[in-house]
Amino acid sequence: MGHIITLAQQKGGAGKTTVLAHLAHAWSDAGKSVAILDLDPQRSLTYWSELSDLPITLVETRDYRAGGDIRDAAKAHDIVLVDCPGSVSTMLEAALRESDLILAPCQPTAMDVWATGPILEMAGKAKTPVRVLMNRVPPRGTALTEAVENLKAAKADVLKARFGNRVAFANGFAKGTTALGLSKRSMASSEVIAARKEIDRLLKNL
Repeated sequence: MGHIITLAQQKGGAGKTTVLAHLAHAWSDAGKSVAILDLDPQRSLTYWSELSDLPITLVETRDYRAGGDIRDAAKAHDIVLVDCPGSVSTMLEAALRESDLILAPCQPTAMDVWATGPILEMAGKAKTPVRVLMNRVPPRGTALTEAVENLKAAKADVLKARFGNRVAFANGFAKGTTALGLSKRSMASSEVIAARKEIDRLLKNL
């Protein structure tokens, strides 16, 4: 049975779809079989998958069968990544219940921190572990420190790995690949691999 990881965030523009695609690519490069499910009505992950030639399986699903499709995907793959809608829905609740881990991308802004609160609450009700991944982190300034302090004050667990505010993330996604596909030696790729390794260690202990 593979691991199920749901990416969830109430605030739009936090980068959950881009983060998901990059982690999917990283696990695929590490020799894992990877499936992705797009529950977001914007379908950005589906469009990316249709452009991509990466060996990653896109699982089509509907709201009434999301839970079953997630479980079936986990039977056939090492890693299942679920992109959830921002608003509360039956699909989001089903994904949170089925998940081994919830990953909440969060930009270092007050609005993103506030929007992470409902995800933490829903994860608690589902009894599913949740980790926050800081995304689009600027190269300097106090925003990151303040955001992390506020998240920890809200009892959130924040990953040490983080994604910087780098054009390679958007450029790779737009071409149906990721920063890893543009250059394995870039800072963006190093950040993705570091996040994948940290999550791997975490999954072993869940």
